[in-house]
Amino acid sequence: MFCIAAFIVLVVMAAFSARYRRYVGKAWNCVWRRVTFRPCDTTFKQDVKDHILAPIAARRPSLVKPASITLEVLAVLVILTTIWSGYTVVKSAVNLYVYGTCNKQDSASCTLGAEACSIPDETPGFMESLGAFDVIGAFGNEFASLGETFAAIPARFQTWTADDYLPANASYLTEDAANPTAVEVIDPGCTFCRALFQNIEESGFESTHNLTYIAYPIKGTDGYKFPNSMLVTQYLEALRLHPLEGADTPVDWEVLKRIFTEKAETGLPWQDTINSMDAAEATATLTSWLDEFGLSADQIDVVVAEAGSDTVADIIAANKVIVEDKVDTIKIPTIIFDGRRHDGLVSVDGLQ
Repeated sequence: MFCIAAFIVLVVMAAFSARYRRYVGKAWNCVWRRVTFRPCDTTFKQDVKDHILAPIAARRPSLVKPASITLEVLAVLVILTTIWSGYTVVKSAVNLYVYGTCNKQDSASCTLGAEACSIPDETPGFMESLGAFDVIGAFGNEFASLGETFAAIPARFQTWTADDYLPANASYLTEDAANPTAVEVIDPGCTFCRALFQNIEESGFESTHNLTYIAYPIKGTDGYKFPNSMLVTQYLEALRLHPLEGADTPVDWEVLKRIFTEKAETGLPWQDTINSMDAAEATATLTSWLDEFGLSADQIDVVVAEAGSDTVADIIAANKVIVEDKVDTIKIPTIIFDGRRHDGLVSVDGLQ
């Protein structure tokens, strides 16, 4: 163990100082003997230990034995730390390749991936499980998560057909039989969904694709990550069930466009304003919009009643299954078009 730890330390030190490079070869020879189940070069091991312990022996001989034991313990810790670091690098790289984030439990924390609102993983993390003294669960969850990531690698090579992931009663921003279908997974409260919609408008994407959406309120530690996302989603689904005849743009899309692109009288974006409201204020705001978008009083009453119905609840539950089991994304927004799945915010150039 000591020779292996010494090799690791010497490699790092040799990268910064030439004086240690002559020891690296000897250390590697020792490591090679260990990994091939042969005794380590005891001369090298003793030389290193003597070099480290000599000052202690000169001043406090009684501390040499405890210091020697401490060195052996530190050697084990160096090896374990190196193994864990290497494992973390590999796991992060695979997660980045498959999911576009190096951290599945909090994709927003990975600066290497596309900007997105993360769908939290409720499985306890490795250190969290260890902190709860659940050693078996810590390793079990860790390797199960890695197994899921490797199992998802083929998804990177598959052809993604948007029509296979359409929600019930899909509505389209624009619709042209000659255009291919695109479907995006959004949370009405997610700022990156707002940014994606603005990129869609700037790129003219809605003119080249029949764009629809799955509204997916992201769960949080207490309720939902954005307080009124579920309420807005209920209204969107109710409007899909009761579309306004003769409307140039479906009313549910009018609601989304206002949330994503317009500002309230206060000058703040409507999305931020909706996110800061309580449920009663948000409900009153959405209802007033329906009147503004051309629904009659009776039609508004139908939509309001439908929003809280079991039918809408079932649709949202079915959409949840599409997102979590079929699309299998951990980042919002996610958009599928032209045979590919794009996790996170897509640039204007990426949409063109």
